[in-house]
Amino acid sequence: PNIVIDMAPVEGSFPETEWVGRKLAIGDLLLTVSEPCRRCGFTIIAQDGFDADPGILRNLVRHNAHNLGVYCTVDRPARIEVGATMRFV
Repeated sequence: PNIVIDMAPVEGSFPETEWVGRKLAIGDLLLTVSEPCRRCGFTIIAQDGFDADPGILRNLVRHNAHNLGVYCTVDRPARIEVGATMRFV
C-alpha cells in the first residue's frame, strides 16, 4: 500500500530520496526506507478529473533520475491511521 506524508514544502527538492537507509515510524509501524521508486509511463495516463500529462514523467526524468517516492521494508508491522505522525528513529 501507499503511504502519503503531508509535510512542509521543500522547494526544488524530492526530500524522500535522502531518506534511503533511514528508519521511520508511524505509530507502532516501523519501516526501513530501502530505495527510490522508479516511475514508468503510468504516471502520464489520464485519471478521473486529470488530463494525460507527459510533462509529469519528463520532469521526473530531468529533476529526480526518474524517481518519485520510495520503497520501504516493514521491520515491525502495525495498523496506522490517517493523521498519524511520521518520525525518524
